[in-house]
Amino acid sequence: MRFSGENADISGNRSARMLVGIVNTVVPSADITLDNYEQIPALHNSERVVRKVAHMVEYGILTALIWSLLFGFRDLPRKYSYILPVIIVFCLGIIDEKNQTTIEGRYGSWFDVCVDTVSAIIIVCLARYLTDRYRRQKMIRKNNNPSS
Repeated sequence: MRFSGENADISGNRSARMLVGIVNTVVPSADITLDNYEQIPALHNSERVVRKVAHMVEYGILTALIWSLLFGFRDLPRKYSYILPVIIVFCLGIIDEKNQTTIEGRYGSWFDVCVDTVSAIIIVCLARYLTDRYRRQKMIRKNNNPSS
């Protein structure tokens, strides 16, 4: 939410710095700087991709944290620990995008809300898969070692 509260210039500069750092790490001979960043259309256009990946990572981490919190409640049916994080992230995505409409040079985007929600769904599916796999492995070990 803090990043959403920054105006377009600050936000764009952060994305540009991140992209320049990535390019210079992957291709050190590129020697890209913030000064010549705007002159390279491919980099400038890639900024959108960097922003969407950042959205996915941020909201994916948020989903994992919410899921782990809810999964810890023994009285909460397991299905809710998988459904509620997606609903909460969807609502927070809407709030985040609505907040951006109040910032100079920024705008809200339903596409970003969808990216956030898809990220939440991916994380919840991964969590479900891993917990099911863990339970199956635990059952196999228990069946193979009846004395424990």
